[in-house]
This record gives sequence, C-alpha cells and structure tokens, in this order.
Amino acid sequence: MKILVISNLYPPAYLGGYELLCQQVVEELRQRGHRVSVLTSDHGNAASLAPQPSVHRDLQLYLPFSEPGRVARGARWRTHQVNRRATAARIAADRPELIFVWSQLRLTLGAAQAAEESGLPVCYTFNDEHLAGYLPRAWSPAPRAMIGALADRLLLGGITTARLRLRHTTSISRRVRDNLVASGLHAAESRIIYQGIPVERFPLKTDPGRIGSPARILFVGQLVPYKGADTLIRAAHDLAAARGPDAIRLTVAGDGPGSHPAELRRLALEGPAQVEFLGRVPHAELPALYRRHDLFVFPSRWQEPFGLTHLEAMASGLPVVSTADGGHGEFLRDNQNALVFPKGNPEALAARISALLDDPGLGKRLALAARTMVDTDFSLARYVTQLESWLDEVRRAPAA
Repeated sequence: MKILVISNLYPPAYLGGYELLCQQVVEELRQRGHRVSVLTSDHGNAASLAPQPSVHRDLQLYLPFSEPGRVARGARWRTHQVNRRATAARIAADRPELIFVWSQLRLTLGAAQAAEESGLPVCYTFNDEHLAGYLPRAWSPAPRAMIGALADRLLLGGITTARLRLRHTTSISRRVRDNLVASGLHAAESRIIYQGIPVERFPLKTDPGRIGSPARILFVGQLVPYKGADTLIRAAHDLAAARGPDAIRLTVAGDGPGSHPAELRRLALEGPAQVEFLGRVPHAELPALYRRHDLFVFPSRWQEPFGLTHLEAMASGLPVVSTADGGHGEFLRDNQNALVFPKGNPEALAARISALLDDPGLGKRLALAARTMVDTDFSLARYVTQLESWLDEVRRAPAA
C-alpha cells in the first residue's frame, strides 16, 4: 500500500509515547514493503531537525506546546487554511492510495479536511480524546458561550469536527472510544485495536520480580498533576517512616511544564524517603532504566487512554503497581499480572508496595504473568498486523 500518514508531531520532535508509537508503526509498515510518507509539523524546531526520507514538515501548529492550551479561534482558522493547502499539495505530489491520520492536537483539522476532500480513503486512529476539543462549542445562555457556539456553526465550521465524516476510525481502548462518544463525537463504531510495544527492545531482567534491599521503585511519566507523582512520593514517605529510610529508593523519570516539577521536589524533601529526580530520559535509555529497578508504579489520577509504559515495565520483568481507571485497566488484572490501588490514595499504594516487600514470591509471579501477557497480546508486530489488515480493508472497500 502507498500510505500518507498525517500527525501533529513526529520524532525526533515529540512529547511522549503517542508520537514514538507513530514512528514505530511507520517503520514497521515500511519494513513490510509498504510505501509510507509522513506529513507533520516541525514543532517549532525547524533549524534543529535534520531531513528525513519521506518525512515532510510542512504543517503548522496553531499554538506551540510550550504554551497552555486555549481555543484561539483566529489562530486556528489561519493555521487551518495553511495546513489544508499544504496537505492538498502533498497528496497531489505523493498520490497515496489512502491517508492515515494520527494526532491533530494543536494541528487544526485543516489537514484532515483536505484528506477527506481528496476523495481517497481516510483512516483515523484515536489514541486519546484530543478530537473532542474540536467539537463545536455547546449551546449555552451565557453571552460569550452563545457567541462561540454561533461562530463555530455559522462562521468557523471548518475548524470544528462538523465537516469531517470520520467514516473509518480505530480506538486504542474501549475507554477512549466510550469517552469520545460521550463527548458527542460520532465514534460508536470505532474499531478497538490495542497498542503494542517492540518487546525485543525491553529484554527481561535476569531475576524478574525480585525485590532488592533497598527496594528500587520507578516512576516514568510527565510531571503534571494528573499523573499523580505526588501520590507516589507521599506513599514513599509513609513506607520510609514505617520501614526505615534505607528500605526504599524512589526514582522519578520525567519532566513537565509550569511549577509542578518544583512542587514535587519540595514534597520529596518533606519526609524521610530518598527520592531522585532524573528529568526527562530519552526513550532509548528506558530499557536499561527499567532493568535497574525492582518495581514500577503508575499513580495516574485521570482516565489514561492506554498504558505503554506499563507494557514496557512488564516486558522488562518489573512488577507493576497501578491505578486502573482508564484504558490501562482493560489489561491489568489485580493480583494476577499487577497490583491495583485506588487513585489519589497514598496509604493504599503504600500497602500494595508493602505486599511486594513482604512476599518475595508475589513479585515473581506477577512479573512472569505480565511478561507472558505482553508477549502474547501486546507486541508491536501484533498491533501493526491488525492495523495493516484494517487499512487494507478500508483501501479495498467501495467508496461511499
């Protein structure tokens, strides 16, 4: 197949797992003989990005990710037109058989609109709920809200989802699909295709599930309030107070915008736990980081779309302690392949970690069961095979 992939970001310009997975899928499809080109933005770093074969950074973001999100209808409209023209030009140059749209967060819908206007089959993957942010503003008696709703429907309809057909879509979890439907998006028929990881990049530890002394606990993620790193730090203080300051070591890998990282560092100094902040760790260094630790904690407060870091830690042989209020809850099984605790509850988290510290066999049992699950159900090869089959099905389907 000859495929044009559209995404707001593409490595080496990326924010997290979403964009890294896009690159992994593109590379895997190319290895399978498909001709894949990518249309994306430069993330505001054009001067620092080396040219890549078949990667075209002609799109623009209406708002850089360094700034807080906002509607900015005027900027959206202007960027929408730029991206619509750039996408039409790329389609004319590449002449793909189908178009595969990934994240449009801060990209506007100009690229997707041009894709649908081309008459080619257009596929969308919903890896999170960002598209709900492009729905027309809801009606409200408040004057400002009423003006926004009228503008979205009468003047600026092109910058909302109103003109997208969204005929062929896939979602990475039932949670993502259900939340999009609840927001008002027409996604009830979206096909569920769970993501996967390149398992071979995350080799199993020599002694999977073993908890050392001190127990080395790992957090990997953005340092933003909804990721819940503060819950973990408080639990670490509780554990250190109960078992002694040398019983555990907590490593926090990640960074974030605003004041929250500094707030977490202050919180780390308010108790007896020893906490090390690594900052943002390149993805290529994560496999070694996982293997240097004993267990992985995911304390997120929000409904995560999925859980790639869970799978990476599981593949590496770390027992996982996690919340489950999101897409990751669709593969976590409490006391079978992970230990689950309620979000925002440091006492419950400390109790779950204590269970691993007190029962050497528990960690090994969880780690081995989790690795088997990842091998069987959540490899990148399996994910791409299912995507490949779906894309070919869409390509062959008669035009509506």
